[in-house]
Amino acid sequence: MSILLFINLKGGVAKTTNAVAVAECLADAGYRTLLIDADHQCMSGELVLGESRQLKLEHKRKTLHDLLAAMLDDEFNAGQIPYFVENKVSDIGGGLPTLSVLPCSIRIDDFSTNMAKARRGHKSNDEFLAMFRKRRAKLRRWLEANYDFTIVDCPPSIAIQVKTFLEVGDSFIVPAIPDRLSVRGSLYLLDRIRRMGVKIERLGTLWSLFRKQNQMHCNVIESTAKGIEPYGQMPRPFETVIPNAAKIAEATEPGRNPSSFSAKYTPEFAKLYRSLCEEIVQRSQWQRAEANGAAVPVRV
Repeated sequence: MSILLFINLKGGVAKTTNAVAVAECLADAGYRTLLIDADHQCMSGELVLGESRQLKLEHKRKTLHDLLAAMLDDEFNAGQIPYFVENKVSDIGGGLPTLSVLPCSIRIDDFSTNMAKARRGHKSNDEFLAMFRKRRAKLRRWLEANYDFTIVDCPPSIAIQVKTFLEVGDSFIVPAIPDRLSVRGSLYLLDRIRRMGVKIERLGTLWSLFRKQNQMHCNVIESTAKGIEPYGQMPRPFETVIPNAAKIAEATEPGRNPSSFSAKYTPEFAKLYRSLCEEIVQRSQWQRAEANGAAVPVRV
């Protein structure tokens, strides 16, 4: 079981597109998968739910914002969490049985106000923080018990909900375009996480929106592989590179209702995502083995 954040402080790197595709691919392979939309733009939730279903959940207060608000309540318990999760989502085959989503809300930006109000109900800030740490631990245990993979689609900022999942998560993936600005955003993210003192592992860099005709893209990938600074500071890139392809963008268009994962992403790009997910599964297994002091699985 792994809780993985897709995060970069540079926007426009296809973070949401790749988070959704990876979640669908893992679910299609039979893994119990939860996609958590932590971005106030609410795009990943809408992509797997559709606009109408997303709005219904917003009206019913079944979103990440509402779960986090519930976690501030004195009566909160883990049995409440399933209420906020929508099961059998995606437009593939009428919904993937092993894919669920916890959608976001535009109200997520108000959560800092909720936190401030909740603090006033405690004797000290330390007491409040200790309480919220226990609530985060309950959330993590519930995720561990119910899903093989939890994919968290983060906004390009260290918002309060992102800080929560940095504390809850096992590791993070950095989607990045192989260019100077995207790499800069990635390195800034790594520095922020280091300064925060959060103990979370780096699973890898996912090169996305790659164009082989762009010499800069090729140079950055090569420089990173050779460890040339500053590119050598990036988390170890996955071997699978996701190109800038119209077919991948078209897969997010509403109303298509594809019959299978391959039909949605086309056989060519479905194969790429399956290759990427094999790497994600393998690296996650390695990290868990290392954390538990067990022998590291050998790649065959």
